[in-house]
Amino acid sequence: MNSELLDNLSEVQRQAALHTKGPLVVFAGAGSGKTRIITTRIACLIEQGVSPWQILAVTFTNKAADEMRQRARKLCFEASRSHIGTFHSICARWLREFSEEIGFKTDFIIYDDSDSDSALKKIIKEVLPDLDLAQALPGIKFFIRHAKLHGVLPADAESRLSATGYKIPPGGVAVYKRYQEFLASCNAMDFGDLILNNLLLFRRNKKVREIIQQRYQYVLVDEFQDTNPAQLELVKLICEKNRNLFVVGDDDQSIYSWRGANPSNIVDFDKIYPDTKKYTLAENFRSTRNIVAAASEMIAHNKYRHPKKLFSNIPDGDPIFFKVEADGMMEAFGVVDDIKKDLLNYDYSDIAIFYRTNSQSRLFEEALRGENIPYRLYGAVKFYDRQEVKDIIAYIRLLVNEDDDISLKRVINLPTRGIGQKAISDLEQVARECSLSMMKALRKIVDSNSSKLVKKFSVFLSIFERIKSEYLSGDLFNLVPVILDAIDYKDYLAKKFPDKLEDKTGNIHELTQALSDYAHNSPDASLSDWLQMITLVREGEDSEEETVGVSLMTLHVAKGLEFKSVYVVGVEDGLIPHRNNLEDNSLLEEERRLFYVGMTRAREKLTLYCASERMIYNQHYANEPSQFLKCIPSKYLDWEAPTINTSDEVIYEYDQSIGDSDVVSIGSRVKHPTYGAGVLEGIEDNFGKSKAIVRFFEFGRRKVSVSQIDTEC
Repeated sequence: MNSELLDNLSEVQRQAALHTKGPLVVFAGAGSGKTRIITTRIACLIEQGVSPWQILAVTFTNKAADEMRQRARKLCFEASRSHIGTFHSICARWLREFSEEIGFKTDFIIYDDSDSDSALKKIIKEVLPDLDLAQALPGIKFFIRHAKLHGVLPADAESRLSATGYKIPPGGVAVYKRYQEFLASCNAMDFGDLILNNLLLFRRNKKVREIIQQRYQYVLVDEFQDTNPAQLELVKLICEKNRNLFVVGDDDQSIYSWRGANPSNIVDFDKIYPDTKKYTLAENFRSTRNIVAAASEMIAHNKYRHPKKLFSNIPDGDPIFFKVEADGMMEAFGVVDDIKKDLLNYDYSDIAIFYRTNSQSRLFEEALRGENIPYRLYGAVKFYDRQEVKDIIAYIRLLVNEDDDISLKRVINLPTRGIGQKAISDLEQVARECSLSMMKALRKIVDSNSSKLVKKFSVFLSIFERIKSEYLSGDLFNLVPVILDAIDYKDYLAKKFPDKLEDKTGNIHELTQALSDYAHNSPDASLSDWLQMITLVREGEDSEEETVGVSLMTLHVAKGLEFKSVYVVGVEDGLIPHRNNLEDNSLLEEERRLFYVGMTRAREKLTLYCASERMIYNQHYANEPSQFLKCIPSKYLDWEAPTINTSDEVIYEYDQSIGDSDVVSIGSRVKHPTYGAGVLEGIEDNFGKSKAIVRFFEFGRRKVSVSQIDTEC
């Protein structure tokens, strides 16, 4: 054995890497070097005489697979002949090889989401002609995806999924069956089929199963906690004969239940393989001791997990900063102020902001732009480019300018109201012939009452006129709710995007708040002024590929990344943990794991923020700091927050004085670092923290943290 392979490994890492026969599970805590142990094991197996092509290593992303290949090759050049890839790429390769065994040609094509949607629309029309296509498609698509994640074929769907309590949409099984037949007739598969069709082969084709089992004597799986039922079964079938299965993962980072991932796959690995060996990697090589200890104490409150206590030999570093702001806008300002200080020590690329939902990005995008700080948004398009935001803005643009043909074409059949492409083409033709805008042409058609298009266009026009009437008699604060109500947009989102409803609804709430904030801060401005402002903002943005800046992303996207300075925002009940997951213990534990993932991305500095209240639909919603904070001993935290009882019962006493004065009377002039000068109208207690109610001369009435205002001479 080449001793250099084992250099810089801890004793437990060395033992795991040198393991040869039988099943083994490595519980690798955050930042504990799991990729190193997988690549070292590959190299050790080859050094011990195993042929490199007999080794199969599987992970989840192309980026992770590329890194694994490169690192394994550096340790042992022969490792380049091992089969290292993602579940989908490996399965696609096997299906090319054995395609004839399931009636496909070797040159089968792989459908993307767009291709799949087109096929499903055709089949739903054929199988379920009485159902509304727009309403039926999302639910059936979601059902088929769910079935494939669980390795369920059409013939078994009714019995297997119904037994779990899953509600199959009407006609779903019939469409699933016909969809699979259609794909086969087109010599095509979708992404779910890459796993499902391999399962079909391995379950029923003994010859193929034995070829694969003989070919791969050693199987290694990375991020095993993220495997779904279909992937778990696939791995078990491959290793059924040789049983040399080596899995690495961290149950504390299992955050993808909505993809079918289940932490029990790794936690209960010894129930699948009773003779398995277990190793735990507990040393974190990424983060300071304070960050690691705090995260470890917090996640230990989860009951369903493999027990482990993470530790770090990196010096303590700064405590974790926890700050409470008055509202979401002040939270964003506070984070950006902190980032400006960070820039004395860190580059833009060293800093990241994590949030629970995509809709939270809007305020941070605006605050960063206001300070000319570049940023990159990961895993989502920028706020004003999101589909649902653009939908509502198109209605708003049409209110300002009825001759905007582009906006009219976007919204005339949104949500669906029976106006197809042929009707729109006919409308365009009338507009061209009469030298009119499409809206004027539409009004002309409706007024004429002589065209077969009158009935369809009248429905849209009546909706638009209702919106216009309510807008002209109301104000900007209520415009978005008026549009949503008139077009029943929430119901449209629920039916069309059942798996993305939370994010899309959140984005609509944020758009409402964006327009409301603008109206509040610029009472004399018009709707066209607001449209101009957001258009100029979008026009001035660099593309993500060209921007080096502060990173913005959800906690889910953050997994696998690391930054020197991390801000986790919205650390309050309702967001972290999310309000939808408060009542279910298993989902609440996943929320805690998600927070743990966010905390352990930070290498040197971790700052947590929350807001005492947030505006949603122009209503104040009060929030308490996250219950997860009570799981972190106070010795690891530096609070600027209301009183919180922590696990070692130290209570932070908040300073309720204003500036250097002990007594400030109502009516006193005060100043705020962001809002400027104003008059104090009152002080109230809000979750143990004093809030000043100030009418600012420029910004109007706001509630702000008492600590942030000073008396003005």
